[in-house]
Amino acid sequence: MKASKGFHSTVVFLCFVVVSTVFWFILAMNDSVTKTFDVSLKIVNVPDSVTFINDPPDNIHVTLRDKGTNLLRAGVVNHPTIYINFRDFASKTFFRFSKSDLDAALKATFGSSAQIGSVSIDSLALRYTTGKGHRVPIVVRADVSASAGNVIAGLPEPLERVVSVYSVSDNIDTLSRVYTEPIVKRNLSETTELEIPLVPMAGVKMVPSKIKVKITVDPLVKKDAVATVKPVNVPAGMSLLLFPAVVQVSYYVPMSHFNDEDVPVRVTVNYDDIERTPVSRIPLSISATEPYVASPHLSQSDVEYTLVRE
Repeated sequence: MKASKGFHSTVVFLCFVVVSTVFWFILAMNDSVTKTFDVSLKIVNVPDSVTFINDPPDNIHVTLRDKGTNLLRAGVVNHPTIYINFRDFASKTFFRFSKSDLDAALKATFGSSAQIGSVSIDSLALRYTTGKGHRVPIVVRADVSASAGNVIAGLPEPLERVVSVYSVSDNIDTLSRVYTEPIVKRNLSETTELEIPLVPMAGVKMVPSKIKVKITVDPLVKKDAVATVKPVNVPAGMSLLLFPAVVQVSYYVPMSHFNDEDVPVRVTVNYDDIERTPVSRIPLSISATEPYVASPHLSQSDVEYTLVRE
């Protein structure tokens, strides 16, 4: 097959195709083209004590027009990056990198022949502080509910209790709390962790600006217990003897509270009900003493009583 005349002709044809493609590519790259680049922006030599109130962008978008070979070399072969010396553009609590400074940096990066079409930013104007952060507690704003058979166990809990806040204002010490963006979740069936941003404040930098919030969801389980019946509204000089003085009660609690020894249910009899009951039995009343208790139920509706004068 290699010795055949057809194979030789095919090889020669392919060689000419490759050579012509290379020449075409070289000629095409010498034409002016327009291309958009993502240019990395790095501020260097920043002292450790400096905290920017508004963060500089990591990248800027730049549209340039130049010969294809120049753009290929400056923007594709080498990833374009602008390095800005902090000390050259910082003054007191203000850092400013003007439009002319930015244009000069782009020319230095892409070459003086490059024509700048558009830039995603006109300049950099950043406030910064060298002061220490003020520690402020976080308040979680949440409206959450669990699915049937489950319950939200406690309040949504921030995994970080406090946040550091920075500002050029002297009034930063009066800031007493920061808030999360509102959390709205419905029908949660399992414990959930969410990353929630903090509500931004003008002229204030918060570190971190996002926190993780844990919403604990517990399955409800049925529990049986014995509760002591408490008489209420008994006049002075009188007492009620109850038979029995304890009753069986059932209720649902989160799994995490199943082994609690205290009975979170209050069972009472009201002395005022005596006049409304013709027989020597008095009705029982039941109420939960903890917000996590659901559907408390008594094994009986009333008990016998004896009125004793002291």
